[in-house]
Order: sequence, then structure tokens, then C-alpha cells
Amino acid sequence: MKLIDEEVAWRLLKPVCRELDELIKRGNLQFISGYHNEKDGIYILKLRSNHLHFASRGLRDSIGDVAYEEGNMRIGLRSGGIPLNVSVQILPV
Repeated sequence: MKLIDEEVAWRLLKPVCRELDELIKRGNLQFISGYHNEKDGIYILKLRSNHLHFASRGLRDSIGDVAYEEGNMRIGLRSGGIPLNVSVQILPV
């Protein structure tokens, strides 16, 4: 697994999160860590948030599955054709 930085994480999420810049600026979305599994090509992002809005709008974007358990959400998706697993720690509002 190769570490990725916050800039790469936001670039990966941008196609499925049009509000990304606003969420970051308001402090609603925070980067914790990111990894790229070079073996299978999947990126793994760990975030903290109290507001999310993802949408698949392009032909290369899709939201596959969403799982929620005790304040943590995992979202499997493709953003710009790139496979992502996004783990989000849900913050209280």
C-alpha cells in the first residue's frame, strides 16, 4: 500500500462530489488518510464528516454500495473510472 496525500484524495473525489470545495472550506469534510493498493488499483480514503453529498453524474462514475455501522460509513464507488473505498467517520452536527 502506498500512502497518498490530501491533494490526491480531493482530486479523486471531485467527480462525485461537486460540493467538495465548499465542504472542505466550511470544515464539514476532513481528510484523515489515504492509500493506493497498487496490486488491485483501488484507492482507500479515510475521512471525517458531518455532511456528505456524493452523486454519480458521468459515465465513468458510479456508487456501488454503502454500509453504515455505529458512526462509520463505507462507500464503494468509481470516480472518473477510478475505484475508491471511502470510509467516513460521521461527526455529530
